[in-house]
Amino acid sequence: MIERNVGVVARGIRAPIVKKGDDLENIVVESIIKAGKSDDICFNNKDVVAVTESLLARAQGNFATIDNIAKDINNKFGEDEVRSNISYIKP
Repeated sequence: MIERNVGVVARGIRAPIVKKGDDLENIVVESIIKAGKSDDICFNNKDVVAVTESLLARAQGNFATIDNIAKDINNKFGEDEVRSNISYIKP
């Protein structure tokens, strides 16, 4: 039986800014290879790579801008009511 002395190791890999339509698979692979070389990380067979939901959403163009959110709030509550409720907030 092989003795295990180390548990799970998680690393955050930096990737470039992802935009709608970007080739996410290629970006992930290149980012992992670059991190492995620059930080001397050895990736092994059966290692797990997870991609955050936000990265996937950006590549798919599946996100809301601040303008989308503001429009939705104004449509639901009315622009005048929203303004009166946030008038106390100072920039």
